[in-house]
Amino acid sequence: MCGIAGIWDKEGQPPDKNIVYKMISLMVHRGPDAEGVWSAQGLTLGHRRLKILDLSDTANQPFTDNQDALIFNGEVFNYVSLRNELRSRFNFKTKSDTEVLFRCLQHWGIRALNKIEGQFAFAFYRAATGTLMLARDHAGICPLYILDTNDKLYFSSEIKPLLSIKPSSLDPQGAADYFKYRYNIQNGHTLFAGIRRFPPAHFLLIDLNSGKKKEMRYWRLHFNERKRTPEECQEEFNVIFDEEIATQKMADVPVGLYLSGGVDSGALLYGFAKTTSNVRSYTLSFDVNDKDLARVNELTRRFNFQTNHIVFKPSNFGIIEDIVFSLEEPFGDLIIAANYILAQKASSSVKVVLSGEGGDEAFFGYDHERAFIKLMGLANNGIKRFLTGVALNLPSQIIGLAKSYPGKFGNDEVSRVRNVFGKMSDPAEAYLELVSLFSDKELGLLLKSNFSVQADTLPIKEIFSSDRETWQAIIRAEIEQLTLIVNLLKQERFGMCFSMEGRVPLISRKILEFAASLSFRELFPFVNKKLLLNYSNQRVVTKTPFSFLSNTWYQNAVIRLLDNYVTRESVEENGILSWPAIQGLRLSLEKGYMISIKKAMAVIIFHVWCRVFREKGYLH
Repeated sequence: MCGIAGIWDKEGQPPDKNIVYKMISLMVHRGPDAEGVWSAQGLTLGHRRLKILDLSDTANQPFTDNQDALIFNGEVFNYVSLRNELRSRFNFKTKSDTEVLFRCLQHWGIRALNKIEGQFAFAFYRAATGTLMLARDHAGICPLYILDTNDKLYFSSEIKPLLSIKPSSLDPQGAADYFKYRYNIQNGHTLFAGIRRFPPAHFLLIDLNSGKKKEMRYWRLHFNERKRTPEECQEEFNVIFDEEIATQKMADVPVGLYLSGGVDSGALLYGFAKTTSNVRSYTLSFDVNDKDLARVNELTRRFNFQTNHIVFKPSNFGIIEDIVFSLEEPFGDLIIAANYILAQKASSSVKVVLSGEGGDEAFFGYDHERAFIKLMGLANNGIKRFLTGVALNLPSQIIGLAKSYPGKFGNDEVSRVRNVFGKMSDPAEAYLELVSLFSDKELGLLLKSNFSVQADTLPIKEIFSSDRETWQAIIRAEIEQLTLIVNLLKQERFGMCFSMEGRVPLISRKILEFAASLSFRELFPFVNKKLLLNYSNQRVVTKTPFSFLSNTWYQNAVIRLLDNYVTRESVEENGILSWPAIQGLRLSLEKGYMISIKKAMAVIIFHVWCRVFREKGYLH
């Protein structure tokens, strides 16, 4: 991947190239191998290149034929077949996917977006029509941010280049959404006022002469069940996944993979090992007795390769400020420290890394999703009154349906499941209750009045009202608004922090469209993610999350971080959170209950974010 940035002057004046040079200079980590700036018709485009395919300078960007110009971050995985299709029309001078994308856009225009298979964010200037097109891939694997002012439109792969134009203030809506979900959903808000995340699967077409803009969605997942035997279904998946791994491991630089003990990365390893015996894998554990590590050791013996094992320690939290600054959009969970350390280690020996991210979103693999379906089934079976009055007094059994985290259960956890179950007549409200960290009432107590706004639930409610089946709405919500956003953000931003590109085969368009063709029974078998298990001949794996919540060492680290970053002085100086609410959270944290720990982590990350961006002069 690379870094792109640009400015469109709405009056048609030539933007200052020095500003664009400054913007891309803040993204050297995204592209240490080359840089370039190009201008025409009130437009200036800048690029930082990380060389992955065709390492020659002829593939540098901005890529131009002296009329049109392209800046591109990402990979087009079907570039070979597209180049063959266009060979009779164009004389290709490089072996890069950049030139193929350039010619695709010249030939097909907007229609090219549904021919490209890959991950991308790009800006394409077409001289003949005087237009600028911005676009982002189907799932949002590659980032793109927009700052739209009265006289200019700025865009960039990261937020800091936009903040270099002018500092920002905290967006109250973004703050409410962050504490609701632990990150910002796809509703146009970030924590930075005025800076929006360009939505996945969309393009923006700007007429540079008239200033007219058209933003549209070009792709959305459609559920369309296809009848086939289990054997036919498995064979189709095997072929698609083999093809995805084969194309996504293509590079002219070293390639590796993240390997946990889970089903997704195990399947990825199996497919990877089909084509090479030189497997470079990277595994992170929290202690020597980690169950995931035992599973990785089993896979190591099976495939006869050496994995790079990284042990995460509480002392790694000492660089939390660097981690949050790199992430830019905070995720309220200290697991980000582990993700950062893993990327740092992998980048020392590879320039491309594949991961199993997205497998849970594509194949209904999250325990909270599956638990929700089970709870809904109980409610629909007419035993709601019995369960509400009796069974919900058994927290270890009932809450275990809704949350598989190994943390302690207390009154808050019992209340959460009771509330979810009580709202089952409205699946959208029930699901929002399940995935929310702070309730609306709690947000009112946590945020001071000048920042206290209602968290945005409309995008998720709209999904539940538009999809025919609740299970389909759950899949769409996780892909378009919830977990996939932050999982992709972590992988992309931390990899690029160390000049390493991340790829995610399990959320390719072909894989997602295949998953959307499955019936409910195929997606929700007794054995979770059976297709992936069968593909790789794996035994059934019990899904366990990272063990922050059950390890007293890490719980103590959370307490120390809270005491260090969320003091009365810092809370009052920020003027955003209520000190009495923080005091109450601090008291409950010592009891070690799961929800209290998760809330504390979100508060810590938020205060770290406030500190580092204020100290850098980016936030006022």
